[in-house]
Amino acid sequence: MAEIQGASGRLEDLPLHNASALAPGVIKRIVFGPGQHWDDYVVRYFILPPGESIPPHTHEWDHFVVAVKGHGQVTVEGVPHDLPELSWGHVPPGVEHVFANVGDTDFAFFCIVPTHGDPHAKKTRMRQDRADRKERESS
Repeated sequence: MAEIQGASGRLEDLPLHNASALAPGVIKRIVFGPGQHWDDYVVRYFILPPGESIPPHTHEWDHFVVAVKGHGQVTVEGVPHDLPELSWGHVPPGVEHVFANVGDTDFAFFCIVPTHGDPHAKKTRMRQDRADRKERESS
C-alpha cells in the first residue's frame, strides 16, 4: 500500500477495514499506522452500534482509548469503566477486557495499539518490509 499523503482528511473518507469478526455492524478505519505516517503504532477509529460489544479477549499489548461520540464501557478484569463522550481509557497488557456500547447511539472511539496488535496494520507493515528488501536488493 502506498504512503497516504497529506496533512489532514475526513475520517469517513478513510478506507473501511473488515472488522465483522469483532462484533456485528462494527466499522473500523485506520487513521495512522504503517504507510500512514506512523509505522510503530496504529490509531484505529471504531464505530460500535448500540447494544453491541467486542467479546472478552486478552493479548500482550496495551490499548489506549479515546471516546469521541456516544457512550461506551470497557470492562477490565471484570470491572466496568465508563467511557462517555470525550473520555479516555487504558487497558494494560495481559488482562481480559470487553468493549461495549451501553448507549442508545453509535459509540465512536479511537484505539491505539502497536502495529503487531492489528491484523490489517501488521499485513501492511510486512508488505512494506518486503518491498523495502526488494528495493535494497535491486540497488
